[in-house]
Amino acid sequence: MKKYKPNYMFTIMFQLCNLFLSFFPGFVIMWICLNPEEAASALYVIPLYIVLILCFVVLGNVFHFIICLFTKHRVYIDETSVTVKGKRIMEQTMKLEDVSLVTFDQGMITRYGGGTPCSLNLFNADRSESIRISNPSFFMILNVQKRCKRAGFKFENYKWYIFSSIVFTAFAVALCILLP
Repeated sequence: MKKYKPNYMFTIMFQLCNLFLSFFPGFVIMWICLNPEEAASALYVIPLYIVLILCFVVLGNVFHFIICLFTKHRVYIDETSVTVKGKRIMEQTMKLEDVSLVTFDQGMITRYGGGTPCSLNLFNADRSESIRISNPSFFMILNVQKRCKRAGFKFENYKWYIFSSIVFTAFAVALCILLP
């Protein structure tokens, strides 16, 4: 049986990485347009940008490992089932062979607190049963994906990042056209 603790930093890390990645095309275009004589140096900016993203991920994981010292296991995955336990929820169990759809909701961070945490939702074939796993750990997501081979996987709440990437890139192109 594998035991997993919630990763309370996963939502923040995921949101920051998506935010940085959505601005990436616009930054590269602006760099090339505003410094045409140094366009080749954009190749040096790209690894620096990736290192910046990785630094946020590493920093978030360091905080996660510190928080893990004070949290309890919430998700238990054995050979045949997944079980979720918690303070404010009743114990939920679902057989892994019954899982037909797994949705990953990346959550939302709001300006004034609140928001929704990242979650993994497991549904059976007719969606009469479901399990919601809030703040999943990365390794738990990989384990569920490995064990539920027949299940379909679906991402939710990702369109905002695609839209923001397009808008920021269009803004960068317009700014580059307007500036001589």
